[in-house]
Amino acid sequence: MKEDVTTGARGGPPEAARGGPSQWLLLGTVALAWFLVLLDDTAVAIALPSLGRDLGLGLAGLEWVVNIYTLAFAVLTLWGGMLADRHGARPVFLTGLAIFVGLSLGAALSPAGSVLIGMRAGQGAGAALMGPAALALLCTSFTGPRRAVALGVWSGVGATALAIGPLLGAILTDAFGWRSIFFLNVPLGVLMLIATRAVLPRTQPAGHPGRMDIAGGIASGLGLSALVFGLTQANTYGWGSATLWSVMGLAVAGFTVFTLIERRVTTPLLDRTLLRLPNFVAANVLGLTSLAVMCSLFFFLSLYLQFATGFSPVQAGVALLPLSLLVAVVAPVAGWLVSRAGARILIGAGMTLTAAGLFALAGITPGWGTRQLLPGLVIAGVGIGLATTPITTAAMGAVPAERTGIAGGTLNASRMIGLSLGIAIMGAIVAAQWPGDLADSGVDPQAFTEGIATGFQVNAAIALAAALLAFTAIRTPHQ
Repeated sequence: MKEDVTTGARGGPPEAARGGPSQWLLLGTVALAWFLVLLDDTAVAIALPSLGRDLGLGLAGLEWVVNIYTLAFAVLTLWGGMLADRHGARPVFLTGLAIFVGLSLGAALSPAGSVLIGMRAGQGAGAALMGPAALALLCTSFTGPRRAVALGVWSGVGATALAIGPLLGAILTDAFGWRSIFFLNVPLGVLMLIATRAVLPRTQPAGHPGRMDIAGGIASGLGLSALVFGLTQANTYGWGSATLWSVMGLAVAGFTVFTLIERRVTTPLLDRTLLRLPNFVAANVLGLTSLAVMCSLFFFLSLYLQFATGFSPVQAGVALLPLSLLVAVVAPVAGWLVSRAGARILIGAGMTLTAAGLFALAGITPGWGTRQLLPGLVIAGVGIGLATTPITTAAMGAVPAERTGIAGGTLNASRMIGLSLGIAIMGAIVAAQWPGDLADSGVDPQAFTEGIATGFQVNAAIALAAALLAFTAIRTPHQ
């Protein structure tokens, strides 16, 4: 039976869902905004050496330039979803975009490291508003197969941004300096603000807001901030560190309090009915695991190419382009296929292919270059692209219209946790083989590469477990 990706929409689609050029302009502007949001999570990393020299930041400060953005994004994304459901996706998306653009300009003009870190936190807050609102807009503005294709484009654009961020960051830094990464957001963001104000549908919030769940928002923010902070700092503190496990204990306490609050309030931040939808919980777990695998693959292959083979940042980005481009091309195709083959088959097949690509890459040695990496990159690229969009459609397909914001926020939070978790686990595996410091010592290519190979084997096992979860837990309507 074909899988219905529109179940749960209420009140009929808005004007944009009826087709026409404005519908695809809406998709283009929302997708471009999402591209810039995720690009800023990866492109900055490649510019850290130049940025540190200009602003006098040490290693700890440079880490916070990257981590504070991810932290703010993950912690506030549930708030973004709640606001989208209460006040409508359109104003929340436009507000998030305006904040993101304004603070991008502030980041580009930052005179000191502390100012830049503050601007990055504000960028993350803007991104947290935009992400859930964007998903809500797509789910309410597109119906039937068009929705699946729209989600495919959105998912492919996001995955591409994460993948080509280092390459684009390297090109911009080499040509114009690190500030150009942030300046890029300004003219594009202004154009998107003009376009989106014209094409975004003016729909009324579908639900009845009631009292805002402030206590639940604070508790979830505490839990998420402690969890993401702990994961991003795990390899700095060490996995056996009392400090790390104290932070993780704080995360558990935050989530425990959040659960207790949600059981008692009349208008909970996370509606418990979402957790009873057949695909919602499984799709969030799959979103976490798929992004963990993808980001650790890109991150550590980029390090391998630069530190073990001597590639420049631009050369490393070019070497990884087959993986990036395949994800971008296959994800929209998977969106078209999901209403025909069903999310269960596509996610399961995609994660199985991803595992096969990772097993191929696990044969890596210090002598491998672009030619040796290509087969594994191609297989993994097809697999990741095939799974990415159906995970989104499975998570959002049966969500009522009045809950699309918080549902999108939950999915984004899961993926941001996956991003941090994947890099933390892979980093621990590599460090066990080669406990050196990239900032202070030369790399032992053999030990470093052996650590990466072991990490790819572990990631392949995770991908296979995700495939099994998809085949057993993702349901089609008749099941």
